[in-house]
Amino acid sequence: MSEIENGFKKYIEHFGKEIVKNLDELNFYYKHEFLFFCEFGTIIYENLNCLLLGLYQASICMTNHLLERMLKYALINFEMRGCYIGNPAFNEKLNEGYRLYDNKSLNDNISAACKKGIITEEEGEKLKELKNQYRNPYSHATVKKIISGKPVLVKGMIGKFPVPGEESKPLKNIVIPSEILSEYYQADIAKKEAFPYFKIIYETMIAIDQRYQSYKE
Repeated sequence: MSEIENGFKKYIEHFGKEIVKNLDELNFYYKHEFLFFCEFGTIIYENLNCLLLGLYQASICMTNHLLERMLKYALINFEMRGCYIGNPAFNEKLNEGYRLYDNKSLNDNISAACKKGIITEEEGEKLKELKNQYRNPYSHATVKKIISGKPVLVKGMIGKFPVPGEESKPLKNIVIPSEILSEYYQADIAKKEAFPYFKIIYETMIAIDQRYQSYKE
């Protein structure tokens, strides 16, 4: 068996186990269909595939994008309510919506969405909390914020056990900053928190979708 075939088999086995482990929990999200957010199919599908395959850090980055895109899309489209393609004012209103919201900060867009009734005040507070917990730290690679729940210092030992023909070094206790282990910590955090984070954003999208349908009726 060639090296490529061996590698292929290894990846199939690894990701196959992840799929079996995660598919049942994600099945609802694969099958759910949005009305208002119907254009978000590829973004959601890629994020779900990250969760399905155990690519949890990638999922958090995708959910960060989904959070911002969800709010901008909702604000722009709620601004255009009643104005559809074919309306002479469509292009002008669309451009105005992008001018108002596309370059605004996430914090400002959360506040604007609350004022317009797109999301509730409770949802807005939760989104601001998630912004500070995931979107800002992961988007800016702010390690201290990502691993803020981990110990500041980590105790361990360093040295070298005796090996024939090599000089041994006696073991000694050391204390190192947690940032040295940041990659391990970040992967561990993402594994536990990527799906709950995605779930909150998805449920907020469902709520917005339902409000939009109520408006249409």
